[in-house]
Amino acid sequence: MGLEIIENISHKYGANPSYVLAGGGNTSYKNDENLYIKGSGTQLATITADGFVKMSREKLARIWKNTYSKEQSKREAEVLADMMGAKCEGEENKRPSVETLLHDLFTQTYVLHVHPTKVNGLTCSLGGKDIMEEMFPEAIWIEETEPGYTLAKKCRERINEYEEKTGKKANLLFLQNHGVFFAANSEEEMDSLVSYVMGKFDEKITTLPSLNELTYDESKVLSIIDAIKAVSDDGAFVKFTLNGEIARLAESSQNFEILMRPMSPDHIVYCKALPLFVENAEDITTNITDFEKTNGYKAKIIFVKGVGMFAVGINEKNANVVSDVWLDAVKISVYANSFGGLRPMAPDMVDFIANWEVESYRSKVALK
Repeated sequence: MGLEIIENISHKYGANPSYVLAGGGNTSYKNDENLYIKGSGTQLATITADGFVKMSREKLARIWKNTYSKEQSKREAEVLADMMGAKCEGEENKRPSVETLLHDLFTQTYVLHVHPTKVNGLTCSLGGKDIMEEMFPEAIWIEETEPGYTLAKKCRERINEYEEKTGKKANLLFLQNHGVFFAANSEEEMDSLVSYVMGKFDEKITTLPSLNELTYDESKVLSIIDAIKAVSDDGAFVKFTLNGEIARLAESSQNFEILMRPMSPDHIVYCKALPLFVENAEDITTNITDFEKTNGYKAKIIFVKGVGMFAVGINEKNANVVSDVWLDAVKISVYANSFGGLRPMAPDMVDFIANWEVESYRSKVALK
């Protein structure tokens, strides 16, 4: 019954792009002995019982008693090995979510971790922590932290502190520049909690993004697409988008500057760390080539001044994902105005995510 319920929860929120894009988000169900966690790279919208990884909670609990290396990359590898060792028999070919330890911290039966665009308007804002405490005094705020064991350890400390201080079980946790965790003991309780939280955001957000589609010069756009494809990998697909918000950002490099740093790990995983702004469409080939030489990867998002946004993917599916995820970033940049203005990810955190093997794995699997 528990697996059926977490499937329902996963499908409900995973199929809603306001909560989840691409392969993002994760869910779990637990009983006294086992934790069933979404497998890395699977899609919440379509996950079945086989997509969850059955874990031994006893073995997961032992991880907190172990001593690991002080060197970050070595420590994460050691913890990952122990976490993989906590899989139950028959689960050998599955890879549990990197946030498995964090899910197991909550005492509630069901946990939902998603990245709602409106929520990330808060988590990616300058006033995030203070405004969250005003809106949700019962919630926990976790400042931007390296994912994996480091994040789980910090969350464990904060959850323990919260429960000792209040005598209540934590059920709502916000991660700066990342998303939110909901925890509940039934599907009805989960829906009620999510509805309550999102209702508060609807009340608080005063500025909405202008997403109305605009007309454009089709011949010019097709010419730019051809130029992008000429310097892209074979089979590359380019998707063009123009709406009110993108038109404003494409007016000048000054307007676009706000999006030159990513806001969340998903934006890095699917769109790379940096976008490209092209001042003159005639220089696009040179700009794209220079961008790759400088950054070591091809631009996934290209804004052309006075034209609009071009999303580049290895195929049509990939290009659609890149476009959707970057539109999410655009919306977040607007929603953040209701919370004191935008706060992008810290440079060292951008570097960490860009080079993190776990997120690279998630991206590759999700885009097959």
